[in-house]
Amino acid sequence: MVRVGRTGGLLGRAVLGAGAAGAVAVAGWWRGALTADGTAAAVAVGTPVFAVGGGRWAAVLVGFFTLSSALSQVGRERKAAMAAVASKGSRRDAGQVLANGGVAAGAAVVAGITGKPEAAFPAFLGAMAAATSDTWATEIGLLSRRPPRSIVTWRQVRPGLSGGVTPLGLAAAAAGGATIGLIGSLGRPRRELVALGTLAGLAGSLADSVAGATVQGVYRCPRCGEETERRVHSCGTPTIPARGVAWIDNDMVNLIGAAVGAITALVLARRRPGRRG
Repeated sequence: MVRVGRTGGLLGRAVLGAGAAGAVAVAGWWRGALTADGTAAAVAVGTPVFAVGGGRWAAVLVGFFTLSSALSQVGRERKAAMAAVASKGSRRDAGQVLANGGVAAGAAVVAGITGKPEAAFPAFLGAMAAATSDTWATEIGLLSRRPPRSIVTWRQVRPGLSGGVTPLGLAAAAAGGATIGLIGSLGRPRRELVALGTLAGLAGSLADSVAGATVQGVYRCPRCGEETERRVHSCGTPTIPARGVAWIDNDMVNLIGAAVGAITALVLARRRPGRRG
């Protein structure tokens, strides 16, 4: 009887979670922040978070989405000139949503299965901090007056190309992670959560940059000679492989960053017993 009751309770929370996630996702689609399949993926990611985590988890997820979407609108004209480099546009599709939120959703599922959301919260926070740090580093870093440099070779790279970093972008990454830690405190700022978000966010963002500079597939336009992450350049010419692994795209790199953020947060949280979530 207890097991049946618990199952019924979980089902009820899942329905409510799906409704809340659906409302947020549809609002994102209506505002042009999500594609149609991105909206469906957002519901899939948001349902376990809203259903299991409660208000604090939901606030972190919504905070990431709303703040990152708002930042994408800053300096749109300047960013538009760099669109030929990135593999995708500002509207998040299913791949981008799952890459940024899949690890966090997995932490919520584990929390629901084990019944211990407080133990899974650091992984969730770390994954979301990494996604936020990487997004903020990109959106704000693209506005830097200093040319980006490869995190591996330190040579100048074209703005918008994965693996490039700037001081402004790194500062934005730290700010993004700290903001997620602050939101995770839910009205009562806690230094350990802000520090956890900052460190996990930076770790995930840097891992993302390293993967982008080493293993991510990058292509070259044989007509223009420019490097891009697109299979077809903006001039309409099919590109040819230049470096990296073809099947590792920006979504896969983002997933790696989120996983590193989650693992970093778990390690840091275990070193501070009794101070999780």
